Amino acid sequence: MAMRWASLSIVIFCILAALYLFRGPILNSMARQLVYEDVIKPCDAIVVLAGDDTGERLITGVSLFKKGYGRYIVFWGGPVYWKITHAELFLRLLKQYGVSPEFAVWSEEKLLENSTRGEAEVNIKLLERKGAKSFILVTSAYHTSRAREVYAPLARKNRMAMYVYPAQDTSVKIEGWWKDRESAKNIVLEFEKTLWYKISGET
Repeated sequence: MAMRWASLSIVIFCILAALYLFRGPILNSMARQLVYEDVIKPCDAIVVLAGDDTGERLITGVSLFKKGYGRYIVFWGGPVYWKITHAELFLRLLKQYGVSPEFAVWSEEKLLENSTRGEAEVNIKLLERKGAKSFILVTSAYHTSRAREVYAPLARKNRMAMYVYPAQDTSVKIEGWWKDRESAKNIVLEFEKTLWYKISGET
């Protein structure tokens, strides 16, 4: 009995030692599972998700727009703070980057649920109104996999082709994320939301 426990202790020690020695590659590999990217092609629209603090999602959308990957930019423009909406911020940034408001399509309606799914339902309705049959979904790299899972069934239901394109987010690192507080906070939260979505179907 004592030998069995000794052998088990050695096995557990070896597993823990291996996890410690290879924690870097393991943690990096886990974070990469949150990232998804399609090979994109020109579409009817570019859908930019709200929610980042750097504006890089919209900047990425503008870059794709200027390269001819979409005829207009779609986004939810609802409230972000007291008397301030995403639409105000996004339109200001579009103007700064030389994109006319006529190429922007947005709605400031209140989300039925404050989540990726709630935002998706609004954006899909906007695409329907424009008669869009295809779109590129732009969001932060660490959010692409879950966003794709949320949007994919809605796109299929509406017979729309969807392509996912990750935007760089300089505040959230994928490689070495556990060494940076802001990155760790966002990556761990995304792990939690992804797990909850897979279990419950709620975002």
